[in-house]
Amino acid sequence: MLQLESVSKHFATKALLKDASAHLRPGSRVGLVGPNGVGKTTLLRLILGEQELDGGRIRKRPRLRIGYLPQDLEDIPGDTALDATHRNQYPEHEAKRILSGLGFSEADFSRPISALSGGFRMRVALAHLLLSAPDVILLDEPTNHLDKATQRWFEDFLLQSDFTMLVISHDTTFLDRIATHVWEIRHQRLMESKGNYTKYLAWREAYEAAQEAAANRQDKEIGRVQKFVDRFRYQATKARQVQSRLKQLEKVQLVERTRDPKRVRFRFPVPPASGRQVLELAGVAKSYGDLVVYRALNFSVERNQRIALVGENGAGKSTLLKMLAGVLPPDAGTRTVGHGVTLHYFAQHQADILNTEHTVLESIAEADTTAEMNFIRGLAGAFLFEGANQKKPIKVLSGGERNRVALARMLIKPANTLLLDEPTNHLDPASVDVLTDALVAFPGTLVFISHDPVFLSRVSTRVVEIEEGLARDYHGDYEYYLWKTMQEVDSIKGTPEPEQAAKPSKAAPTAAPRARTSEKSGPGRPAGRKETAKALARAERQIAELEGEITAGDDKMQARDKELADPGLYQDHVRWTALMKEREQWAKDQSVLTSKWADLCEQAEQLRARLKELESV
Repeated sequence: MLQLESVSKHFATKALLKDASAHLRPGSRVGLVGPNGVGKTTLLRLILGEQELDGGRIRKRPRLRIGYLPQDLEDIPGDTALDATHRNQYPEHEAKRILSGLGFSEADFSRPISALSGGFRMRVALAHLLLSAPDVILLDEPTNHLDKATQRWFEDFLLQSDFTMLVISHDTTFLDRIATHVWEIRHQRLMESKGNYTKYLAWREAYEAAQEAAANRQDKEIGRVQKFVDRFRYQATKARQVQSRLKQLEKVQLVERTRDPKRVRFRFPVPPASGRQVLELAGVAKSYGDLVVYRALNFSVERNQRIALVGENGAGKSTLLKMLAGVLPPDAGTRTVGHGVTLHYFAQHQADILNTEHTVLESIAEADTTAEMNFIRGLAGAFLFEGANQKKPIKVLSGGERNRVALARMLIKPANTLLLDEPTNHLDPASVDVLTDALVAFPGTLVFISHDPVFLSRVSTRVVEIEEGLARDYHGDYEYYLWKTMQEVDSIKGTPEPEQAAKPSKAAPTAAPRARTSEKSGPGRPAGRKETAKALARAERQIAELEGEITAGDDKMQARDKELADPGLYQDHVRWTALMKEREQWAKDQSVLTSKWADLCEQAEQLRARLKELESV
């Protein structure tokens, strides 16, 4: 269907592809992986013909129709969601079916595109792409703006379709579900493995072990030949043999050893402490035209809290964060900033505000015109922009690289309060891990939005759920939030909470959660259809989130098993014991998560039965 033959592409400061070859077979679903900046998005643009090849060619089946969903959306044609999705050649009911699957309600179909959140605008573009029924679809980070329930629908849609696809994603759980093959851009070439992401990891480990063994054998042989040359170089009787072996060495093609890619390594600078009360919104209202997001919201942030804002796309999370940051004025109510508070705000599309004509150094320097250039160069280097790469214009950077520039700009001036909207979007898994470590160690206050359950679990100390214009507080970490919402599902079903229900060991609440103002069924009371449907949606959302956590935990344990199997580690009994104890604790954590998952699945099944019963009345 599509063949890449010895494809090469380079820019002024970097070669991305060199003699890269691969075959996209009909019906295959290929995950394209590799560190930020390695050339993944560039490869999609070469396939589309948006950039010219420097060598090789790309063969396509005649009249091949290719659909493309980019990382960053341009203007979407049409006035409303349905208008932008529905065209004369598409049946309207099919457009509504796709939009419904992507989380749009009937009322959303006629909403102006300008009133939609960034996540929902991305879904409109995705719906249009799916409805256009191309032969091949190219997707660049398609799950970045999807909540878990919508992502599960999207995955099921792809699995039931006959699309041939090439998809860039750092979401390993997504790739595990949908990928039939994985292409990795490595050393400017394309390496292919068959199967999903987990099978790719096993293949890569075996490949790297084979490469290392081959390199070791080659080193020994080169050493043997070199030793002969050195010993007999000046003996006339051995001149012919020496020359023969020198020519032999010249012809050797060295086996390249695998080197771990560089990681972003940084710590946020230590800022002056703020007062106890950091930010407060009182009686805040906000609307977009006829859409009322908040009517009279009260919200406060205290020093050293790490608050996760959760909820479905379009619920108002980004709006709340913008009002906290002071970049979006409320229609009514007040915003109060505490004593000594300094703020950094990282928007969902923060990289979009960068001047694309400026270089990396110029862009970072813009954030503080008084900073010394040596400091700016060092900061750029900490984010993997070294040497000539510091003079790269922003316009040639990948999405992940632009996000790294935007994060670097935040570090020039220390701030004690960070407001982050999807900071891990476009970052590769290694960079996400390091950013997570830095945020956990950050000695200040953090309010953030994320759909990544592992990131949420590691970073948050307080969770606030945004739903129907209300902010519901869970004064505990993400595990406490999951446990508490499970209890609420029991309550809505009419099952009384057990008096001694076991709470997560590390997530005990620091204060009593505030009561929700909306009406709901209490323990022992039968729930209506609306309440049961909401409870079911919440349960399904929690199931998807737990599945992500369980998958991440399995990956972590598998990595530890490989580490423990290293014979060299047996010599350090103390370290081996410490690593093994940690691994045993992880296994216990997995057991708890799996038990929660099983309970939620059972509750969801009962709620489905209850909902079906109510709908039949």
